Amino acid sequence: MDTRGKPRNGSRGSETLFAEERRQMILERLRLEGKVTVEGLAAEFGVSLPTARTDLARLEARGLLRRTHGGAIPASATLFEPPYGERRVMHHAEKRAIARRAADYVKDGDTVFLDAGTTLYELALALRGHRRLTVVTNSLASALALMENPATDVILVGGLVQPRRRAVLGPLAERFLEAFHVDRAFVSFNGVHPDAGFTVVDFDAAELKARMMAHAEEVVVLADWTKMGKIAFAAAAPIQAAHILVTDVQTPADLIQRITDAGLKVVQVEV
Repeated sequence: MDTRGKPRNGSRGSETLFAEERRQMILERLRLEGKVTVEGLAAEFGVSLPTARTDLARLEARGLLRRTHGGAIPASATLFEPPYGERRVMHHAEKRAIARRAADYVKDGDTVFLDAGTTLYELALALRGHRRLTVVTNSLASALALMENPATDVILVGGLVQPRRRAVLGPLAERFLEAFHVDRAFVSFNGVHPDAGFTVVDFDAAELKARMMAHAEEVVVLADWTKMGKIAFAAAAPIQAAHILVTDVQTPADLIQRITDAGLKVVQVEV
């Protein structure tokens, strides 16, 4: 081990980290730097070159990156979304802090749309102490969490279940929402951009989120810093379609200013 506690090249570094932990760190490195190399990964984690290549091959098979000669680059940013289980643990501290702040906007007795997504699941957990809520959600995970509170009426949106998202989407779900008008809608997106607005990776999700926003008196968007300034494939709504954006303090100040200038109130939380 070196003085920083990291394995030197040639040491049995593969025993230091479980394979899945190492692969999550590779994805984080890829997100921060835009590319990784096999030699660089082998040196950083103290593993062999074949082990580093295997890690990249496994991640590519799951659609999480694209291998190149000698390394890897991110999967298409506009179309790619990791599976729910992987998103659940990514930037969890930020998501929990954002959700807890967003819960402050909910009053006992409110009617609420709760969008699907891992940050919205954290909001569902934060809402379990409220009383006399009526929550309409397309999230299977959030519905299960909220039904534990006998003071909350949970209405699960009907339609096609997408297992990868643990959510209900599609034309049936869109028509289902037409019967409701609520006090507040809480929604999340793959991208939040001052010019492109709110974007997601596919049109089914875009349409359902737009319906939720259109049928609410107040719209609150939850987005951690990794979503800010990004543009995904399908446009859901302009920035002006929401009233409040709750994000964390890692979002750059100049981006916050541009979004504020576009007409959206921004609330930042410490993690």
